[in-house]
Order: sequence, then structure tokens, then C-alpha cells
Amino acid sequence: MGKRREDTRVVLVTGASTGIGLALARVLLSTSFRLVLTARAESLQRFVSAGIQENERIRIRPLDLTQPLEADLLIEEIDRDWGGVDILVNNAGICYRAVVEHLSGADEQHQLTVNFMGPMHLIRLVLPSMRARRRGHIINLSSVGGMMAMPTMGAYSASKFALEGVSEALWYEMRPWGVHVTLIEPGFVHSSSFENALFTQRSRAAFEDPSQDYHPYYTNMIDMITKLMYGSPTTPEDIARRILRLMRRRNPPLRVAATLDAHLFALLRRLLPSRLYHWILLLGLPKRRRWVAKLPNAAPSQDESVPNPRSDPAQSEPAKPDEEPG
Repeated sequence: MGKRREDTRVVLVTGASTGIGLALARVLLSTSFRLVLTARAESLQRFVSAGIQENERIRIRPLDLTQPLEADLLIEEIDRDWGGVDILVNNAGICYRAVVEHLSGADEQHQLTVNFMGPMHLIRLVLPSMRARRRGHIINLSSVGGMMAMPTMGAYSASKFALEGVSEALWYEMRPWGVHVTLIEPGFVHSSSFENALFTQRSRAAFEDPSQDYHPYYTNMIDMITKLMYGSPTTPEDIARRILRLMRRRNPPLRVAATLDAHLFALLRRLLPSRLYHWILLLGLPKRRRWVAKLPNAAPSQDESVPNPRSDPAQSEPAKPDEEPG
């Protein structure tokens, strides 16, 4: 058998200094790909700590997704020196931990800019050279949060829902040009990265003050997420190896559920009626009946309506699938 041809395609990875991004960077070091690893300027020192240094096929560059000019200059450099990006891995992201009532317009804008608008800008920058060469691969890191939403993570899910939608549209648009689009959908991953979730000013106050209405939402959700993350058998390295295998596939799929729970949620959503699906997820919320009931002078939830004395007593209680946390 002949020697396998060296694969020198150019791979750009955002958010490569931590979590799945760093695990992917380490996996890619053993390949012949030319790498552009990015992180915000203040995080570049992490590459040194991880033993990753620049050489003839590895470049380390600052990239803040909230600053479009940084992306413009980076892609100009890659186009000039290496002929363009062959594989774009949109991995960088943030997660706000806040109920909808505690999000400001600025918080929502920040969440969407990093997780959606920033990746969109990079995609638009790399597509012309990919189409010109009739090849390329856009890999967007989504999440189980892109197929389902959880309390206190609405803005995060909104950003991932948006990324899922545009990736699906792009998959159709790029088929005639030989450019592939893949969504990686991890669920719970054994990593401490979830501890970097951002609080808004109001969500931080509610989390720290037991007298505030939404305090149980934060404490119970954080406790549940912590247990599920640290109890997960899937590591960032597992996800990184999965991504590398996708890079080498001739015809990669649009969606890849990257953890067992991601497969489970996708299956439930496909097979169950919507009403039953959401009812099952509601039942899984931790200590949900105490989220409101434990508070003094708690107002009744929307489902705890005052019975109409003229109505049939059997109809005075709402149907369980419509029950709200409380």
C-alpha cells in the first residue's frame, strides 16, 4: 500500500484555550493539519501552560468574537499566507445563568454576539475561499441546549437554537459547492467549564439572597447541573476525538449527538408528542414543587386557578401536563 498523503488542510479553532477547544487543539497537534488556534488576548497564556507553542504549522492568535475587526484581520492573514481556511470550528461560547426576568438587553446581546453573531461573521468570511476551491467544512459547536431549553438558561438556548437554524439553512446552501456543515451537539460533559457561566447583576443577587423569589431556581438548577456534569462519563477529549473523525470523513452528517444524553433527548423529542415530552422534562426538574411553595406569601402559579363553583368539581384541578414549577 502507498503511503497516505499528508493532510495539510488549514483548521481554524475558536475558543481553543480551554475545555473542548483545548482538548481539540491537543488532538490536532498529532496530525499534519495546519492550525490556527484562537482565544481572547487575556487567555493566550493558557496555551503556554498547556505546552502549545507556535511553529511552522501552528499559529496562535487573539480573537474576541465581539470584535468583528479582529476576525477580519485574522482571515485576511490566513487567506494571504495559507490560501484560506479549509475547516472552521466555531467552538468559542459563553453561557448566561439567568431566568428571563433577570436578563437585560445588554446581557442578551452579549450572549447572542458570542454564540451566534460572532460565528456567523466568521462563516461569511471563510465561505468565499471555500466555494472557490469547491471544498471546506464548517463545524459549529452546538449543545443539547440547542434542542431543548432549561430554566435559568433561556438566553443560552436561544443562541444555540439560532446557530442550529442557520447551520441547517447553510447545509442546503453549500451542498452544490462541496462545502460541508456539521453541528456537534454535546450534552453533559465531565468538565468544570460550566462553572464559568455568567450571572447577570439581578441573577447574581437572587442566587445569593434566599429571600428573593427566584433563589430556588438558581440553587436547584446549579446543583443538578453540577451533579450531571461531574457524573458524565464523556470527557472533552472524547468530544475532540469525535470532531477529528468528522474532519476526516468524506461526507460528514449535518448533526452529531456527541454524548449519550444528547442521543436520548434527540430520541425523546422525535418519538414523543410535544405535550408529553415537555411534561417528562418538567418532572425531571429538581425539587420543582418547592421553587415557589417554600416562599412566604407565595402567589399561586398560573395553574393554581381558583375553582369556579359552577363548574364540575372534577374539572377544578388543571391537567398535570400543564403544571408549572411550584
